[in-house]
Amino acid sequence: MALYAAAEVGWVTPLRDGMNLVAKEYVACQRRGEGVLLLSEFAGAAAEMGEAFLVNPYDEERVAATLERILDLPTEERRERMGMLYRRVLRNTVFRWSDRFLGLLEEAARGRTALRPERPDALPVAAALEAFRASRSRLVLLDYDGTLVPFAPRPRDAVPTPRVVDLLRRLAAAPGATTALVSGRSRADLEGWFGPVPDLWLVGEHGACVRSPLTREWEMARPHPGHGWKRRVLPVLEHFVDRTPGSLIEEKELALVWHHRLADPEFGEWLANELVATLDEMLADTELRAIRGNKTVEVRFAWANKGAVLDRLQALRPDADFRLAIGDDRTDEDLFQRLRGEAWTVRVGEGPSSARYSVDSPAEVVAFLEAVLAIAESGRALPAPVKVAAG
Repeated sequence: MALYAAAEVGWVTPLRDGMNLVAKEYVACQRRGEGVLLLSEFAGAAAEMGEAFLVNPYDEERVAATLERILDLPTEERRERMGMLYRRVLRNTVFRWSDRFLGLLEEAARGRTALRPERPDALPVAAALEAFRASRSRLVLLDYDGTLVPFAPRPRDAVPTPRVVDLLRRLAAAPGATTALVSGRSRADLEGWFGPVPDLWLVGEHGACVRSPLTREWEMARPHPGHGWKRRVLPVLEHFVDRTPGSLIEEKELALVWHHRLADPEFGEWLANELVATLDEMLADTELRAIRGNKTVEVRFAWANKGAVLDRLQALRPDADFRLAIGDDRTDEDLFQRLRGEAWTVRVGEGPSSARYSVDSPAEVVAFLEAVLAIAESGRALPAPVKVAAG
């Protein structure tokens, strides 16, 4: 303990281990907070010690360079890093860990007996196409990421193909139909990709802003709240980026998103749960909420949700006898729940959902919409039941 307390650097770089107590013992002895921890990224403790300097012990040159940086580190930064590590080690004792473990075990046991919605039945394509053909007024609501295009490692990489742009252009122009792209994307993204498409309604940031094809002007659902809240939330997200190799932050006009698609899957999910718990406590007295998505945690305003914008979109087609909504994650559940009844609600991918039906992939969504479009543009009845291929 005396050596730990006196050491300016705790250098713990195993090639692989499961639970490294040396790193935590060193931190526990740093009451003055002037030491620095140099830790192998392969150590079990690395997952919760993001303020340490994490290195690959096989990369000797990088380890040496990191050590050199540590020796020149300003005292203020040393104390800030060690202070956060010290408080976490004191807070997460073996007693707290065991209580949390047993609590999660009890919750899992209760969950086995709780009623949970299963994955919806597969979309009956022929019946859906026949319902579309028989209708006279149609409302089509489509998500973007994970619905019309597959997910990409980084949000900026998930650009629409010419096939998708042409599909939306033709759907929006179909007689008797109103088509809206209801996405979590920023209005800058939607405007850049789909702004020139006539007749298409654009809904950005889960309903926070809407662009009518008539005026081509963006309207906010509520007055702009400013950006002061971001200065409070951003440091928390940056801390989790430091702890999670491969994660990144996406900044929108009215939201901040932590993406962990490139991180280790199990580690990313674990830290996502921790991040949501941290943010829920921090944001309890605000209108902001931390929402789990597909490999994301998004901090946005509670009033910006896809269900809230539904009334305005349905007012465009109050007589719609065919209503279709397709989406892929938690943010689309608000829309599905508001469209209960005879609407054709479709979940893309695995997992429980309040949607009536499901399909496997964006490729199937595009193929189905192209079959719908063929009916809309021809105006003829289907000669026989149609099976849509995903290719």
